Amino acid sequence: MLKTGMTAALAATMLLAGPAAAVTVTGAKTIRITNLVPTWLQVGEVQAIEAVTGTNVALTSNGGTATGSGNYDTTSTPDKAIDGLAPVSYPLIYHSDSAAAEEFLLITLAAPTSLSSLTVFGRADFGSRDLFGITIFDSLGATLFSGQLDNRALAGGGNTLTFDVAPPVGGVPEPASWALMIGGFGLVGGAMRRRGANADGLASRAAA
Repeated sequence: MLKTGMTAALAATMLLAGPAAAVTVTGAKTIRITNLVPTWLQVGEVQAIEAVTGTNVALTSNGGTATGSGNYDTTSTPDKAIDGLAPVSYPLIYHSDSAAAEEFLLITLAAPTSLSSLTVFGRADFGSRDLFGITIFDSLGATLFSGQLDNRALAGGGNTLTFDVAPPVGGVPEPASWALMIGGFGLVGGAMRRRGANADGLASRAAA
């Protein structure tokens, strides 16, 4: 019984320190993409995946809209990044009008959404330029996520960004974890008390 109680307590403790897990970015409304390499921003396609349905909510056909800091010409416009075509080359991409660091592509979703992942395709014939900075905002403009996607070795292929977070070290456990942990320690305590009572009984009989 003591062994069983200790096993339960150990299981409860292990619940408090699990590995990093994939999570969702909740309430995402806008996605800002920049180029962290000092050159043109060139985006072939953006796929923002809704956590429950798996729907690409960035698509124009699903209500997504796109604006940019400026496009290279009248064909390489921001909407090319959310038209559902990938991988693609110029001019079927969004191509910024300069190589300045402040160039950006901004995608606005139809409604605040929980995202499970984000995939960005670069320019298929110039993949070496694609080191994307990614920032996701809520409807009030607060930053929900900030990271980067390095597509430079992918020749314009899509690189998927998943949102991972490690559980806090020494954080407050969830109620279910507390219940299991307390129950496990209760089993240990009960087994130890019974063991002590048995020992006392044997000692009393020996003295008699």
